[in-house]
Amino acid sequence: MSKKPVPKKQQAKSSSRSRHSKWVSEQRKKLEKGLVLDKCPTTGETKLRHFASPSGMYKGRQVTTGGKATATKVKAIEA
Repeated sequence: MSKKPVPKKQQAKSSSRSRHSKWVSEQRKKLEKGLVLDKCPTTGETKLRHFASPSGMYKGRQVTTGGKATATKVKAIEA
């Protein structure tokens, strides 16, 4: 069997936890920046950018028919 590398010293809990919290905060920032709310130019509804509006319109054309998805409207994004 090949020998695996072993850490020279034990890593402190605070170092591990601070690295994890930094990673979580970076992921939260990426999520907040990636999700942008816009208004549909044809209907004026609030929608996610690069997604069809709740009425089924995308780039000025009808892409989906009305269904259960039209009952819920996007109001705000929780991050």
